[in-house]
Amino acid sequence: MNTTLSSQHARLLALLGLLAVCGLGYWLFVPHTSTTTAPPRMTTTSRTTTPVVTPARPATRPTTQPAKPTTQPAKLVTHGLPVPVARALRKHRVVVVALYAPGSKIDQLARAESRAAAKASGAGFVPLDVFRQQNGTPILNKLGMVDTPAVLVISRPANIYAKLPGVSDRLIVEQAVADARG
Repeated sequence: MNTTLSSQHARLLALLGLLAVCGLGYWLFVPHTSTTTAPPRMTTTSRTTTPVVTPARPATRPTTQPAKPTTQPAKLVTHGLPVPVARALRKHRVVVVALYAPGSKIDQLARAESRAAAKASGAGFVPLDVFRQQNGTPILNKLGMVDTPAVLVISRPANIYAKLPGVSDRLIVEQAVADARG
């Protein structure tokens, strides 16, 4: 009788061991919720109870109050853009978005120039840190790879009118805003 394991048997044994380890890990680390309900508690009441006397209410006519309108805030439609940009588009027809990486002197300069241009032209301004996943992911999905610094000029309804890579001075951004307004 052959007492050594073949390579197929060894692989099968390794696979079964791996499945056992995964099952044990799942059992240990995934919280389990009980689907059974606890039996109702039996409460004992005293044999001697005192009756509760409620005072009589005076007869009044029920007043009908007009129903308050339930106004829920309108759901924000982002059109695939980050939420701060979508909020700025609600207030402004054109928004200047400065994409920057924190800690970079050149990115700080580009952000300051685009902020000044947005203020001078009456457009909205949103600085976006591309390393923050919440803001950077929608931009990557919409535009693809973006190098910083970059300036985007976005007009309603979420049309990216201009993509200005690198450092753009105030006059270039102001002209892009004016062009986006038409």
